[in-house]
Amino acid sequence: MIDYRLFDMTDYIYSRVSTVGQNITHQTDDLKLKYPKAIVKEEKASGKNVTDRPIFQELLRTVKFGDRIIVRELSRLGRNTQDILTLFSDLENLGIAVLIQNLQIDSTSATGKMVLTIMASVATMERDIMKERQAIGIAKAKEENKYRGRPINPNTAKKCEEALKYIDIGMSKEKASKAAGIGVATLYRYINEKKPQKMN
Repeated sequence: MIDYRLFDMTDYIYSRVSTVGQNITHQTDDLKLKYPKAIVKEEKASGKNVTDRPIFQELLRTVKFGDRIIVRELSRLGRNTQDILTLFSDLENLGIAVLIQNLQIDSTSATGKMVLTIMASVATMERDIMKERQAIGIAKAKEENKYRGRPINPNTAKKCEEALKYIDIGMSKEKASKAAGIGVATLYRYINEKKPQKMN
């Protein structure tokens, strides 16, 4: 384990919430109480993909050997097990530590690596279980003819209705979709999800 105290270390607090409407202040204030000299980086973005978070990407370009990134919970860094573990590995190779405040561990210790691996795996498992339940619910709704898919854009729906009128007068779905200015796949999806009664 690298002794980071031997280097000119800079602490960076990274606070993140998933949506614009969520409050990020409590998260940052909690960490600032414990690390008052840390530089704060705040971001309102989904944790699904690291590359889609510009503030975090900027932070990764800023940190240098001996620095430390501090987050309140593991989930602030991301939700995908492999992404998180790859991130920890890349940062360790660069001599950068990650401190998870609520676990009181850092990514460079043996204990930290073990706990982070377990926690990240659990987070992914919970997400997979949620997706599985969602898939079961959708399948059941389809069996009961209650599933209508994602809400469709009103403008797209209008064009699909226009295409259906072309189909009613004998035009093929491919030509009808082109005439209405939509993709044929979009039209098929609209027919299957929104207009099942027209296909019976």
